[in-house]
Amino acid sequence: MSEPVNVFETIADSISDGIVLIDRAYKITFANAAAHRVFGINNSIRGLTCHDLFHRLPSPCNTNYEFKRCPHIEVIKTGKPVSIRYPFILKNGEKRIFDITASPVMDKTNNQVGHIVKILKDVTDKARIEKMLIEAETKYQNLVCNALVGVYKTNIKGQILYVNKALSEMLEFKSPEEMIKSNVLLRYKKPGDMEALIRKLRETGSVSNYEVDLLTKRGNIKHALISASLEGDVLSGMIMDVTYQKTIGDLTKKQDLFFSSILEGMHDGMVVVNRNFEIIYANSSYARQARTPFDEIRGRHCYEVSHHNTKPCYMAGEDCSVKNAFDTGVSSKIIHTHFNGNNRKINVETVAYPLRDMSGNVVSVVERICDITEKIELESELTKRVSELEAFYEMAVGRELRMIELKNEIEALKAKSVKHNPET
Repeated sequence: MSEPVNVFETIADSISDGIVLIDRAYKITFANAAAHRVFGINNSIRGLTCHDLFHRLPSPCNTNYEFKRCPHIEVIKTGKPVSIRYPFILKNGEKRIFDITASPVMDKTNNQVGHIVKILKDVTDKARIEKMLIEAETKYQNLVCNALVGVYKTNIKGQILYVNKALSEMLEFKSPEEMIKSNVLLRYKKPGDMEALIRKLRETGSVSNYEVDLLTKRGNIKHALISASLEGDVLSGMIMDVTYQKTIGDLTKKQDLFFSSILEGMHDGMVVVNRNFEIIYANSSYARQARTPFDEIRGRHCYEVSHHNTKPCYMAGEDCSVKNAFDTGVSSKIIHTHFNGNNRKINVETVAYPLRDMSGNVVSVVERICDITEKIELESELTKRVSELEAFYEMAVGRELRMIELKNEIEALKAKSVKHNPET
């Protein structure tokens, strides 16, 4: 006759969370299959205590554990369930985070808590993700609050729900809180601009670089680019102040001429290169370095003109200051070997400076090419002469020291001669 099936154990073993039954003396009287697997219980649980199994401690947690709290004691004292998140230490030393639900099992004979059922749910990954989300949210809030562009959230009625510090300062408010008390309709120079923006948002869902004139609290005009999205009745996005850029827009041609004049007046070769490594500008000094007519430079690849290569320098195993500037967004300086129009190698120092658009993207690079061939040759000649001088010095000093030694030896011989020949 087969033994009766223990329904409680069968059900408990089918549950993926750990389940343990603990008496008032902290002794574990039952553990399901999941608890055996997680905590590495291979033999009988008889004699095991919860603080030994779960935390590798010789005594209860409330006396020597980092959290100074024991759900076991709380349930015994109150007779009520306790839920707590707790770190456990597995047999291999790994620390895992568990959500614990400790429930009392009452002893009907004395109406006291006789045992405690603990359900242990491993939430280590969940806790890690929650921590990452909290950190990400904190970083996002810090990023938004400290952003250099304005960030906002309003509704279609014109109520301001959120603005960051940059936007309140842009529109000349003392603080974001002061601006929130205002109405966004008052910030548009033309009353119909907000309605036009909302119509466009309802058609497309979002807009980028929507140009509009805004009024500050003091009545000054700010030319702005708005990026916005519409979800229900809520608009959110960013505002960039382009007043300065718009104001100087008419001066662009003069600036370009001024820029070209500066580059032309430089003794070093100067080129402007786009992301395809095509030369979009070169000054006369570069044309002289390359010994190539100016009209044959623009539009060609820099590696073709300077290195006589058919592919970029970095693909040929060489360092490239232009690529470094594009990749890092900061200036880069290297020493290179270029070729002039007569296929003669020249040594150059190249320094590349990134040029950015209004959005901060690196769109081209200015490269200064300084011919240091003569400098390197002079340094090489100087090193050679110094080596020769050092060799001569060693020889001359050695000779002088030898002469002093010979002189001392002669004086010593004379002294000996006088000693042995007093009459002399």
